[in-house]
Amino acid sequence: MLQVLSLVTPIFGLIALGFFSMRWGYLSEGSGRAVTELGFKVAMPALLFRAMLGVGEVAVSPLRLAVTYLVSVALVWALSAFAARVLLGRPPADRPVFGMAATFGNGVMLGFPVIVSAFGPEAGTPLAILAVCDTIILWLIGTLHMEVALRDSRGLGVRAVVDVLRGVARNPLIVALAAGALCRWLGLTLEGLPPVPARLVELVAQAGVPVSLLGLGMSLAGYRIKGETSAMALIIGIKLVVMPAVGLILATWVFGLPPLWAGVITVFLAMPVGANAFLFASRYDRAVAPVSASVALSTLLAVVTVTLALLALQAQGDMGMP
Repeated sequence: MLQVLSLVTPIFGLIALGFFSMRWGYLSEGSGRAVTELGFKVAMPALLFRAMLGVGEVAVSPLRLAVTYLVSVALVWALSAFAARVLLGRPPADRPVFGMAATFGNGVMLGFPVIVSAFGPEAGTPLAILAVCDTIILWLIGTLHMEVALRDSRGLGVRAVVDVLRGVARNPLIVALAAGALCRWLGLTLEGLPPVPARLVELVAQAGVPVSLLGLGMSLAGYRIKGETSAMALIIGIKLVVMPAVGLILATWVFGLPPLWAGVITVFLAMPVGANAFLFASRYDRAVAPVSASVALSTLLAVVTVTLALLALQAQGDMGMP
């Protein structure tokens, strides 16, 4: 237990440092956006690029991990949309937002630091696969679901899907992963790069974790926890409890992933509600308040739930954790 606590405490400590630096006015207004953008567009892409260069032999087909993720998302998305309808009486156009919030976690900015610290550099390969799936699959599902929900007034918009694909193609994380995968396919490793660019990538990648965590904390200072308690509780309960449980069951008992990969996807799916869910809600102006509150509160609660998930995996002894 002490090992897990010593792992998660500094990570969430950096988030808290960023949060209180903004909330108490120590840092100037607007600095949170700058730090978050630096992490998303520069530091974290360098970390992902370096991770791809270090990918070795893959234990199983990446398709098995991708299918495990996709089935997990499909089941939880359907559950959250159904619960939003039956338990909360939400209209059709609100249900895609609940699906997005219940499945789109902070898998990169928070998940990468936690998972790499817990499982070691070997986790880089499944993490890279999950990062690609996370960005592409969820935005496509969300957009298609919303377009269908709005079909009576606008029709199914092919342009909206094209816009999503165009946005994915310009995503710095996806670009970094694709560039790293191409270099690795060509047989290039970090050690094979010339000394100057290799050192540059290494230095920027080292900043990925602290910059991303500080930026996450600083951005959380802008969210407010208020109103629509039942909707917020539904989103957080499904995201922090149901989502990782479904992923673990599918990974171990249905698709038979290796222990390390099963552990990685479980913790990845246990991440709190990500900011992309808030962006999706804001884009369509649906259920913005409960999603905004869920981003902040689920991150706070993740201190407990992620710690418990890691302890459970460690107790099993065969899930890739030391």
